[in-house]
Amino acid sequence: MQKILQLINEAIEEIEKYGSCESAYYLLKYIASHGEKFIEEKSANYDFTLDNLILMSMLQETHKYKLFVSSFFIYDYLSKKFHVQEPLFIFRWGKTYFIYSYRINARLESLIKNQFIFSRKGILKLTEKGENERENIFSSLPSTDRKKIEEIIDNIDKMKLKELRIYTKKYLFSIQ
Repeated sequence: MQKILQLINEAIEEIEKYGSCESAYYLLKYIASHGEKFIEEKSANYDFTLDNLILMSMLQETHKYKLFVSSFFIYDYLSKKFHVQEPLFIFRWGKTYFIYSYRINARLESLIKNQFIFSRKGILKLTEKGENERENIFSSLPSTDRKKIEEIIDNIDKMKLKELRIYTKKYLFSIQ
């Protein structure tokens, strides 16, 4: 029951702190669809929050749609080793933002407002404050994980939108 209360409090925070009713809605749907699983779980102390995930998903400058893709792959990688706050990704293949998270979008807007990230015409860039915070987060990771995350970002950065869609579909449908 503690996990359910924690997630409900996160849903409230999505509305009150981040102004995102959509992310709260998806979080509540997630609770409703997985409620029985959460009944026995205790609340979690996250190793990485969504803000951490966003900052780790950027090396310097990137397109917003690539940030969502990087966040998805980095979340998938880190969540196998660490407790990472749930971004609740959705897939919309016909859109530019074919991997999307209302929660990440709300946090991204907050990071922009708090001057960790600069945004202009769909391009995101870490500010000096954001780079320092990213480095602090990265320093808590073993070097093998840092290298893997940088490799994920580099691979995604080299691909165009169409290539990313194909790569992501292959990845998703090959997971067993």
